[in-house]
Parts: sequence; structure tokens; C-alpha cells
Amino acid sequence: MTARFADRALPVLAGLAAAALFAPGALAQEDLRVGVLLPGSVSDNGYNADGGRTAETLEAELGLEAQVTENVSVANQADLYRQYAATGFDVVIGWGGQFTDGAVQVSQEFPDVTFIVVNSNIQDAGPNLASIDTSIEDWQFLGGYVTAKLSDTGVIGWVGGQCFPATAANLHGVEQGARHADPDIEVLSTFTGDFEDPTVAQQAAQAMIDSGGAGALTGNLNNGWFGVLKAAQDNGGIPVVTEWTDNRELAPDVIASSIQKAQGAFVVEVVASVADGSFEPGHHQYGLTEDWGAVMTETDLMPEGLYEEVLAVQEQILSGEIDPQHITDCPS
Repeated sequence: MTARFADRALPVLAGLAAAALFAPGALAQEDLRVGVLLPGSVSDNGYNADGGRTAETLEAELGLEAQVTENVSVANQADLYRQYAATGFDVVIGWGGQFTDGAVQVSQEFPDVTFIVVNSNIQDAGPNLASIDTSIEDWQFLGGYVTAKLSDTGVIGWVGGQCFPATAANLHGVEQGARHADPDIEVLSTFTGDFEDPTVAQQAAQAMIDSGGAGALTGNLNNGWFGVLKAAQDNGGIPVVTEWTDNRELAPDVIASSIQKAQGAFVVEVVASVADGSFEPGHHQYGLTEDWGAVMTETDLMPEGLYEEVLAVQEQILSGEIDPQHITDCPS
């Protein structure tokens, strides 16, 4: 099966305000219908692409039907949650912490539909609402380590979209890894307010290069990544560490490594629990595991020995010798 991607919002059924017909746990896996709200396009080769792959994984591993709606604005999130729930979907997933408020609101209107928010930390918002997050600092520590090692100026730049607990943990994980690589490293960071806009991301990265002397760049963006890559290319090929997948083909002249992280397996576990009746609301946290494989990718742009060095750091994290801290405070 292939996950279906909706070009527009599902039609609202006039006058339909009742909850969906099926209670969590009442259906076989293959009978479940799952809707996924993405903040951007799966063509970003990053965060939204991971959401699209997760929908396909749900279909492949659980045999269910999954439908994806791309480019959902924060302002429209409640309407999209409501439309999926009202048209017979059993599970609705918001792909990003920015979709938390809509899930809290609409889950109360549809008590027989299960709502899940990825990269959120909802705790006790109702019996049909769960959040999923990773101990992202484990992955980001390694990304920060490599970014610091790539900089020849003693300064790195991090460009993000919006700040909420999961994205703050992303930034602070990078900071910790960078300082493990070089205690004197300077980490410049900013939240542009928009994960998707490459222009504002390029401007932010350029400012870090011009006024801060950033010698390597990383961040937490969706389509905004294309702006960071452009800034790196326009300034003599500053090395960039990207995220989510090995996407070096986007800009092989500047992408020196990528942080390989994915959330499909975690989402599959929680969705499967809806079908078998073992679903637990509240927060589900997942950390880096021994069977993950190499977090950082190797390219010809990495200095000799750096790949083996970061693999050793990854083993120290897995053994507990290095314990990245989960810090969720947004910078003031």
C-alpha cells in the first residue's frame, strides 16, 4: 500500500459534531484509518519527509490505511483534526509540537478517536490523547560534536524555526555536543519563527556568518534548510550538518554530514496499541538504542578520522559514559 496524500483539507460534513464511530481498540489493525497532519511538504527531504515515510511504514507494517495532509498551518490545525475525526478516521497524528493545542481541544470533542502529537510533551490531557518524543539530545549531541569539529573559526551557527520543548532540546543537545568537542566553541543560535521559509533561514545564517564568524552551520528546519544551504554555498562552501536522513545530494558541495534520526518505529508502536486495546495516553519518550546504527553520515567533506571519532562518542552515549541532558527551556 502507499500512503495517500491529500491536496486539500478533507470536506467538512455539515452538521456532524458527534464523535467518530469506532472506539480505540475495537478494530483490527488493518481496519484502522490514520490521518497525519504535516506542517510542510514531504519534498523537504527532512522532517516532513520523515512524516510521509512514517505514514508509509504504518501501512506496510500494520496493513492499515494512512492519509497525509501537507502544509497544514498552525491556525488551521483544529479544523483539520476535526475534519479527520468527523469523517471516520480512528487515529489522527499531528506531526510537530506546534500541533499540540489543536489536539488538546479536538480530542475532547471526539472522545472515541485517538489523537497523537509527535515531538510534544503532553502529559495528562485526556484518555484519548498521547504525545511521542525522542530524547533528541542523544542524536543532536553527535550533530553538535561534528559541527564544532568542522568549523575552522571556533564558531558554529544553529538556525531553527519555532521554539517549544522538543526544538529547545534539539538546540541544547547541539550545544552540549559542540562543547564536548571544543570547550571554547561559540554557538550562535536563532529561531526565525518559520520552519518552512528558506529566505528568512538564509538571512539568519548569513547574519551568523557576517557578524558572528560562523565557520559551520546546522539547525532544525523543514523547507527552511534550503536557505541555510544557499548561505553556505554563497560564502565559499561553509560546511553544513543537516538532519533526518542522508540528504547530501541536495548540496554535496556543503553538506558534510547528516544526523540520521526517524520516528516511524515509535509511532508504529503507539498506533498498534490502539488496535490491540493497550493504548496508554500521556507521554511516550524514546531514546537512542544500540541497534540504531551510525547516527552521523560520512562524506568526503569530513576531516580524516572524524567519522571514527564520532562513532566512538556515540558508543559513549549508549554506554552512559556521556549523558546528554534533556533541556527544554527556550532561550530568552
